[in-house]
Amino acid sequence: MKADPTLQRRLVDLAELDLRLGSLDHRRRSLPEQATVDTLEAERRAAVESAARARIHVEDLDRAIAKLSSDLDAVRRRRESDSAALAAGGLSDRQATELEYELASLHRRQENLEAELSELTERHEAVDADVRHSGAIITDLDARLGMATTVRDTALAHLEDSVTATTAERARQAEDLPADLLDLYTRSAQQAGVGAAILNGGRCSACAIDLDRTTVAAFRTAPADDVLTCPECGVIVVRTANS
Repeated sequence: MKADPTLQRRLVDLAELDLRLGSLDHRRRSLPEQATVDTLEAERRAAVESAARARIHVEDLDRAIAKLSSDLDAVRRRRESDSAALAAGGLSDRQATELEYELASLHRRQENLEAELSELTERHEAVDADVRHSGAIITDLDARLGMATTVRDTALAHLEDSVTATTAERARQAEDLPADLLDLYTRSAQQAGVGAAILNGGRCSACAIDLDRTTVAAFRTAPADDVLTCPECGVIVVRTANS
């Protein structure tokens, strides 16, 4: 293939622009600011799940406390009724004994219920504190996430500006290049990861391999408009005064 040496030199500029675009794309996919946002989002999800579990626990304790309170009220009312009946007198010995036995049983039952209610109330206070703590964590994470998102968006905007500018510059560089030369460049880029490189001395700057003397001699004596490729990596090699 033949191509004006000036056009061949532009292939190297095109390759540099493609490498820059690849670097920008890699940075966009591995943006540290995005990693910070991802970490904070994961922490927030964990905090929300923790708060939800704590709220469910609080609701369970609310129901348990309500039932205990209802049972305790019933026991107290029964004790008051039995105590009033016993105080009123007029009962047989057997009836009085049964009431006294029941009052003792109710007293123990009331003590047990009160102890259980006290324990549940303490647990309720602790879990409720967990809910409030989780809420505070979520509020803090929301603030940090908002700031991190702004920083991420700013970084992405700068990257997009760089991508837009570089893409426009690449289009200008490739604008009037021959189609067959561009096709060869594209195949080289797909196969080797770079489309064109300088032949620096006897070394291909794409694969950094020193070419054999016969190849170097053939390259140096080839017409200036010959389009040459590296026998090692297949990249288009562009000759300069240092080649």
